[in-house]
Amino acid sequence: MNKIKVIISAGIGPLHFMKSAVYIYKLTDLSVIQSWIPKNTDGWFVRLLSKLIKHKHLSTGLKKRKPVELKDRNYSCALPDFFLWGGVLINRIIKYPSRRNLAGWAWRLYGFQSRKYIKNAEIFHVRSGAGQGGAIRKAKGEGMKIIVDHSIAHPAYMDKHLANEYMRNHEIFTLGMKSPLFQYTVKDAEMADRVVVNSFFVKKTFIEQGFPEEKLKVIYLGVREDFISLKTDYTVGESVKLLFTGGFGFRKGAEYLLKALQTLEQQNIKFEMKVIGSYEEAIPLIKKYPVKSINFLGFIPQDELKEHLKESDIYIFPSLCEGCASSGMEALAAGLPVIATEESGLPISNGVDGIIIPSKDCTAIANSIMNLCVDKEKMECLGRNATKNIQENYTWEKYASQFKELYTTLLNK
Repeated sequence: MNKIKVIISAGIGPLHFMKSAVYIYKLTDLSVIQSWIPKNTDGWFVRLLSKLIKHKHLSTGLKKRKPVELKDRNYSCALPDFFLWGGVLINRIIKYPSRRNLAGWAWRLYGFQSRKYIKNAEIFHVRSGAGQGGAIRKAKGEGMKIIVDHSIAHPAYMDKHLANEYMRNHEIFTLGMKSPLFQYTVKDAEMADRVVVNSFFVKKTFIEQGFPEEKLKVIYLGVREDFISLKTDYTVGESVKLLFTGGFGFRKGAEYLLKALQTLEQQNIKFEMKVIGSYEEAIPLIKKYPVKSINFLGFIPQDELKEHLKESDIYIFPSLCEGCASSGMEALAAGLPVIATEESGLPISNGVDGIIIPSKDCTAIANSIMNLCVDKEKMECLGRNATKNIQENYTWEKYASQFKELYTTLLNK
């Protein structure tokens, strides 16, 4: 039986799409379109570019664009990356054009350039935002079924629940429906045969905007096997060890976590808080809500991350708006008791394999930490149930299998 011919268009900065492609490739006849794929990710040009655009981990990110499994099936649209990076450098000098507009132009350029590779396939699986510039129209003209892959809440939801978080802190809000890029994501969704979202929370935000439920399909990302059952000891020492991973900023609920930690200090609760990932956006908040026992580690290698997951007692993810963060999925897989919001998108049943707290509620964060850290039995129960849930339902193999099933369903209609 011939395999289904699929094109994945990953857009600029391919997120999880290369990992997705590796597993989907095992079940289909797959090719991938993405942004710049340098021949030498450690060469002088990449090092220079990294300094110019102030992206310390550029080389690491670029290496992820070249999985060996997809050799000779991996096509590059380099121009949008350089257009975007050049625009960012100009913006630093003259503050024009805005980064919001730059992103919109770059993504439209990506869609336009990607058209030359959109041929000889049955399915066009495109990241939302990457379908404009004629990409989806080209795929439709070639007779392909269109799947738009969207991995964050509907932009109208972000306008309602996020914009004020930025504005009251005197920060520029670049998300939402005023963003050309997010306007493209909505247009892509409207043009799709099916829209795949990565959590039931994201699905809910689309339905709230009147999007037809029958066009939506929820497929959660997978988790690497080496994150499973990292945590084996649930004994809490003198200080409870707290962990956050990911981009620590307004959207991730940084303000409310910092305020919760201040409450713990006022209650004389001993803790050690580690934040792994970027935190530049939160610097004004860190100054506004100082916490003594917090350590910002920045980006670290995956092997080091696994050690921190193993050693921590509680994982906290109070995101205000998400798709479904891989960092939270890794914590669940590792077996940590997780405290998170519904808006995190994480597949948690409250009180069974994690604790769900209301959004923007620093008191709920603090109380959940205080209640958990003195209940070893509850911590272990939550952690082991979380591991079991991820191991049974959210592997990369299951992820790829669900996409193959969706491809088959669309082609049989």
